Amino acid sequence: MSTAVVVLLAVGVLSWLFRVAAITLLPATRLPPSARRLLDHAVPAALAAMVGAGIAGGAALPDLASRLPVLAGAVVTAVLAWRVRGIVLPVMAGLAAAWVLSVLVI
Repeated sequence: MSTAVVVLLAVGVLSWLFRVAAITLLPATRLPPSARRLLDHAVPAALAAMVGAGIAGGAALPDLASRLPVLAGAVVTAVLAWRVRGIVLPVMAGLAAAWVLSVLVI
């Protein structure tokens, strides 16, 4: 087993331990109300960060045409999430829209 694989496995285990420890040692019911209100914004913030990174694209997407499918998928996801108030349907529809547009654009 290479050093890189060992390091990746170790980091994965360590990350998992931190998440499990945070959930088991400090359950949400023991948090103060202000901290629980902050947790309500964690999922939308994480999704926004991922979408922002996908839209920005870096050097992998040098022009707007190659970013168009991701941007359209983000718009579809945002509109549906606002209207449906769920996460699964909007994300699946956004992924489908981005995939269809990427097939049409490329």
